[in-house]
Amino acid sequence: MDRRTFLTAGGALALAACAAPPRGAIDSTQVSAPQWRAGDSWTHRRSDGYNGLPRGVLTRTVEAVDARSMRFVTRDEHGRLLGDALFESPGVQVSGTLSENGPVVGTFTPRLLQYAFPLASGKQWRQEFIRTDANGFRTYASASTRIEGWEDVGAKGKAYRALVIHRTYMLGKKDAFTDPLNREEIEWYAPELRGPARLRVYEWYTTTPGHFTHRGDYFLYALESFRVA
Repeated sequence: MDRRTFLTAGGALALAACAAPPRGAIDSTQVSAPQWRAGDSWTHRRSDGYNGLPRGVLTRTVEAVDARSMRFVTRDEHGRLLGDALFESPGVQVSGTLSENGPVVGTFTPRLLQYAFPLASGKQWRQEFIRTDANGFRTYASASTRIEGWEDVGAKGKAYRALVIHRTYMLGKKDAFTDPLNREEIEWYAPELRGPARLRVYEWYTTTPGHFTHRGDYFLYALESFRVA
């Protein structure tokens, strides 16, 4: 069976996850914006959420920081470029890759709010934005984020206290021949790491008409190493 094809019930499960009760312990702790520096890096081991097979080792590095912007570059273990993200301030993204499927890349208008610092349980926000690709093609997209509770998560033999961040995206069509792409992210953001200790990403397509769903990529990321510049 094609792992990308299933019936509406699968999509219903994905949507139900968005409405699930918040994860973790709710408290009033606030997390301020980190001070990222050029040379900071996070390496995560990625596995396939469907079958557990390895799907690469990815390193995200802060390439440059100045008074007006910061740039993050993601490469795999072979040095292949997977993402090049520009932020105008911590959490406020100007451009980058929202999915490797395509890939879904562009500049965001208005800016995409990945993190609304200070982070705290119960905080949530929703955005509608336009993604403009390198050819000038404009695609409507939306993002919904909620900050849930605190959980202890293990990564590389160490436990981290992490705030659960739940994001859902409607990324629109990659091109004229595909159905709209949806994406769900659950991130375990560890203040000690100034980034995620773990991440779960699930994507699916919704057909129109008919509203059948076709599953896409499902990846699990676990921290391998963290380097402070």
